[in-house]
Parts: sequence; structure tokens; C-alpha cells
Amino acid sequence: MSIRRYLVLTLVALLTLITFIAAIQGYKASMTRAEKLFEQQLVDFAKIVKGLHQTFDNKKPQLSSIKQQTSFAFQVWQGDNLVIQSANSPIKPIMSLQQNSTHFGEVNFSGQRWHAIYLADKQASSSANSAGNTPDNGLVHSFKGSDNRLVIIVAQPLKKQFLLAQEVILAAVTPMIIAIVLLSLLIYGIITQGLKPLHKLTTALANKQSNDFTPLDLQVDNSELSSVVSTLNQLLARLNLAFERERHFAADAAHELKTPLSVLKINVHNLSRDLNEQGQKYPTDLIKPLTVSVDRMGHVIDQILHLNRTNPDQINQSQQQVKLKPLLQAVIGDLYQAIANKHQTITLTSDEIILKGDELSLQLMLTNLISNANKYTPQNGEIKVSTQCLQLDTKQTQTTKITVVIEDSGKGIAAEEYHRVFDRFYRVGGDQHDSSVLGCGLGLTIVKHIVDMHRGNITLSQSPLLGGLRVDVSFEQNIEQMQAQASSKVNTVASSDGKLVNKDERV
Repeated sequence: MSIRRYLVLTLVALLTLITFIAAIQGYKASMTRAEKLFEQQLVDFAKIVKGLHQTFDNKKPQLSSIKQQTSFAFQVWQGDNLVIQSANSPIKPIMSLQQNSTHFGEVNFSGQRWHAIYLADKQASSSANSAGNTPDNGLVHSFKGSDNRLVIIVAQPLKKQFLLAQEVILAAVTPMIIAIVLLSLLIYGIITQGLKPLHKLTTALANKQSNDFTPLDLQVDNSELSSVVSTLNQLLARLNLAFERERHFAADAAHELKTPLSVLKINVHNLSRDLNEQGQKYPTDLIKPLTVSVDRMGHVIDQILHLNRTNPDQINQSQQQVKLKPLLQAVIGDLYQAIANKHQTITLTSDEIILKGDELSLQLMLTNLISNANKYTPQNGEIKVSTQCLQLDTKQTQTTKITVVIEDSGKGIAAEEYHRVFDRFYRVGGDQHDSSVLGCGLGLTIVKHIVDMHRGNITLSQSPLLGGLRVDVSFEQNIEQMQAQASSKVNTVASSDGKLVNKDERV
């Protein structure tokens, strides 16, 4: 998760949680306050009804039914007689008349729940309105009681109170919800603006080449990121020195070793010649192991130099269009003497194909592969080199797959050794390896390294044609296939008699 997303989500979550807790507490407080206000409203309404009744108290009591537009229901009882009621109140008492104190309660009538107040007021005078003297004319409902109190009962639906309280609370909470959204956007913008220098640093690092160790030229205002840039510049400087030392050490060591090695080879040659001239017994058997060891050491130095030259920086900087067929012909020409010494036959089958890559690295790769085929193919054996080019059509791009195949008639490599032969200094068979074959275990390592630098793939298998090792090196590139002769395939055959034969096969 990115820093921006983490900060935005964390801050918005905390803000929402705190707002939610505050809203809950505000809801509870508002409901309590609203309940008190509704009760006070009932008290005020009851007092108003009481005042109206006292104004007309001298009149003969008779039942009056009042139609009002409010949601209140009320009754006025004089002792046991119902003298005033609202149109939506029942005939029976809303609350029990056998109570002395003023109080609140909840009752049910007319199919809903009501919040009611019972307001009782004793009358000092006992008039003709008592229950024994009041005629039962059908207009005054009488419930037997023991006094002549004035009782006012006022009720309001609980649903009405709840809806009104909910509207008030929602009106108070809605601005908080809108504020959360606005604050979230504001937080996102502030964090994005604050992280801009970090994005600039990321872009500057991403735009650097693999061989670019120059200091970062990035102007930042905050002290935290400024220290990071300073530390990175120091690290780049140390890396530059380390790479320079490593590069110079490998190259200098190999070059410095070549000079004494050349002197040693000359001395061995002179020693062998002197022994032959003096007629010493078995001079060849004595000198040959030394000669082989010197040659092997020279081969190791050459391979180390090649490995040092095939670094990603050099390959990336020297990418070009390479004609594959002439390159293969040049490599075979360089190795022709070694092939002819073993009376081997090598065949090249290739179209005019263009491959994008570093020409020197590709030449070294092909040299190592064909040289290995020459070393491990017996006398009078056969080597086949061929190329293939396939067009891979995809929805996005048109990809060209170029494959170089090298097969030989040697004894091959066991399948369980395929993954190990690319390790440095590993030779097939380990201690049981034929020491007469010149090598140091770096050839296929260099090949794999070059293939990886060109984003290719290399696979080993048994040759179905020759029975030995088959090496497939493939590259997928978006390049235009170039063919010098669209309808011809050229087979170049080099045989052990030293003749070079070009044969055209029409397809």
C-alpha cells in the first residue's frame, strides 16, 4: 500500500470514527433534550386548557367536543364528569382518575401509542357540579369518584414526537456528514501535495540508467527528504567507486596475468625444443602436462576478460541491427581450423535474418557454443547450425521469434545436468571430466549471461538428428525480418577437406 493511500485511509477512518462517536453522543443528548421539551410542551398545553376551562367555569357543565388541527388529544374532567374533550380523544379517561399527583405516562388508544400528562387541581368549592346533583342528560359522562377535582389529561402521539426529534437530529448531523466528505477531499489534496517531492525523487531514480551513478540534482524544501537525497547521493558515490574498482580489477588482473603467461608459454616452448635437440628421453611426456596447464590458464583468463566485457551497461549501449547469417559464417571461419583438425563436418542453414543486439556479445555467445560442439564431438563427427524465424501475431504487437539451433553428434549431456552446466566453473562429470578437453567451466555461463542480457531463452536437449546435444537459443523481438533472397535458402557446408561449398536450395 502506498504512503498516500495509507495516510488518507487512516485519517479519514479516524475522522469518521470520531464523528460517528460524537454523533451518537449528540443523538442521545438530543433525544433526552427533545423528550424534556415535549414534556414541557404537554405541560404548557395542559395549562392552556385549564385556563380556558376556568374562564367558562360558571357555566352549566356539559360535554364540549373541540375540533383542533394539532396532533394533541386532551380531556378535562370535573370530578367524575367529562366536560371538555378533543375530537380525537376517547370517551373513557385517557389515564386513571384515581391519582392525586401530576405525572407523565404512556397510554394506548386510537390504535397508537401516546405520551400523556395527568394534571390534577382540587376545587375549593363544592357546587352543583357534583356527581349526585348532576343530571344524566347524555351530555356529561360521569365516572363515580370521591372528590370534585379538576383533571386535565393531554396526550401526544409518540410517533409524532420521534419523527420530529429525528428531523431535528438529522438536520444537525447532515452538515457533519458533508464536512467529512469535504475534509476527506482536503486531506487527500494536502497529502498529495506533501508527497510530490517523493514522487519527484522516484521519477529521478527511475530515469537513471544502470551505469549512471551521478548525484541526484533534486531541489527539495523539506528537511526529511533533503537528508534522504543526501544519503542517496553518498550511496551512489560509493557504488560508483565500488563498480569502478571491480571493473578495473577484473580487467587489470586478466591483462597483468596474460603477460607472464605469454612468457611462460614461450619458455615452455623453448624448453621443449631444447630437450628435443639434446635428445632427452621422453621429453614430450614431461612437457605436455605443463603445456596443457598453461593453455588452460590462458583460456581461463580469456573467459574472465570476456565475462567482464559482457556487462549489461555495454550491451545496452551498443545495441544495433546485426545480420545473423554473416556473423555465423565469421564465427565458423574463426573456428574452422579446430574443426578441420578433428576432421569434422559443419553445416550452416540460415536465412538472411536481422537480430537486434550487441554484435560482439552475440559473436562471443556463438563462438562458445560452436566451440563446445567442436570440443565434445569426436573425430569425423558432424555439427549442424541452423536458424529459424517465426512471426508471432498477438492482439497488441507483431513479434518475431528468432532461434539459433546448434546440434552435434557427440555423447551429449545427461538431462539431470542441464540446469547445472550454466553454473560458474562447473564441468560435466565434475572430477570425472575429461581433462584433455580444454575448458574452465565458464563458457556456458557466459552464454547464459549474454542470452539473459538480450532477454532471450536457452534450452538444452538431445538432438533427434545427430544424437548429441542440441542447444536452442531464442529471442523474441519486434523487428522487421530482412531477407536478401525471399525465395532462397543457402546451405553452407564446410567439410574436412578444407573446401567451402555454397549450395542454393530453392523453396
